[in-house]
Amino acid sequence: MFSKKKRVTKNAFLTIMEKGNIVSGSFFILRYIRQDNPQYAFVAPKKLAKTAVKRNSLRRKGYNILRSYDLKSCAGIFFYKKEGLNASLIDLKKDIEFLIKRAKII
Repeated sequence: MFSKKKRVTKNAFLTIMEKGNIVSGSFFILRYIRQDNPQYAFVAPKKLAKTAVKRNSLRRKGYNILRSYDLKSCAGIFFYKKEGLNASLIDLKKDIEFLIKRAKII
């Protein structure tokens, strides 16, 4: 989990959903906007993973992968796709790297 100042707030979440750019990968959809301080979130929809335990483990995987990158000032939300539920950690890492390079966040 990220520290509180690196997580997307409710107001930032709404702004990203309204005005954010979209980049799609194999396992995630990234919505992002440019801003002063970097903030990120992972969303695992209840439609994909029914139990909270599974959703939280998916989010933790994403946060742990994203922690290894030095990201520029940007706010983004990674939404899991159906294909991401059973993907390996290496595949998830490759997809996250692809998305942040494509969005020019690195």
